[in-house]
Amino acid sequence: MAAASRLRARGWLRDVARSLRATPTFAFYELVMLLLAGIVAVITFKPQWLGLEGFGHFGDPEHRIHDLTYGFTYTTAVVGVLAQLRRPERNVAGMVMAVVPWAGFGLAAVLSEEAFVFRSTERITVAYVVVIAALLHPAGRRFFGSFRASRLNRVMLALAVVAAVPLLAFASTNLRLQRTVPDVHAALGHYGFMAAFAYTVIGVALLASLRPDGGRLTAWVAGLLPALAGIASLAYGEVSSSLEVGWALAAIAWGAAFVAAAEATGLPRPGGHGNGPRRRQPAEVTFE
Repeated sequence: MAAASRLRARGWLRDVARSLRATPTFAFYELVMLLLAGIVAVITFKPQWLGLEGFGHFGDPEHRIHDLTYGFTYTTAVVGVLAQLRRPERNVAGMVMAVVPWAGFGLAAVLSEEAFVFRSTERITVAYVVVIAALLHPAGRRFFGSFRASRLNRVMLALAVVAAVPLLAFASTNLRLQRTVPDVHAALGHYGFMAAFAYTVIGVALLASLRPDGGRLTAWVAGLLPALAGIASLAYGEVSSSLEVGWALAAIAWGAAFVAAAEATGLPRPGGHGNGPRRRQPAEVTFE
């Protein structure tokens, strides 16, 4: 068992090294994005390492739900970029997923009439790098070939549409708060972040229902996002913007149902293969 795990790990690392060598420009922007994400993580959890006391999050319980939700949204993009380290040409879904949160922040900024929701050095820089990476994606002209009507999963699409109704209402409420409530949360753009989170869940769920190459990862992220928000709300029920118990449980149940529907249909893994039964392929013969 241990030997097999080591072999798989070595194979994975070889694939990563091969991908980085094959597309150096794309790899550069990938690594820049991950470096920026690491810096943001340090600022968030250990700002004193950079001499930035007072810049960290998660220190004030009053903002706990907003901080966690922002973290979930931001991490969605990071996970999408991480998925590109190995065979990116066969993992289009992860690249698109990495762009979705920044579209969510931008939309929330426009609709809330609060530019700060998107316009910060942290968010604009990372969004810029992610968009460049998407434009340089190794799939090239085949990028959109992964999206075909024949791949659409109707059950997952129905679940995404069902979730979109309360999520859009949730986003609308938070956008109104961002525009009209003169409190510390609005000053920090937190209500706008909540709206961006709702848009991200909808976007990633719709993306997963299209079942593009590498779509299994997006399905799990789409399910985990609301489930994590529900768990956070149950843990910090007294904090601003936490979901009521009924809605928190519904979010967790929906996330589990979405992942179950994805697993039942055999979504394409990173690499372009489904997780269902596969036909046996003939051995590949090479000549040295």
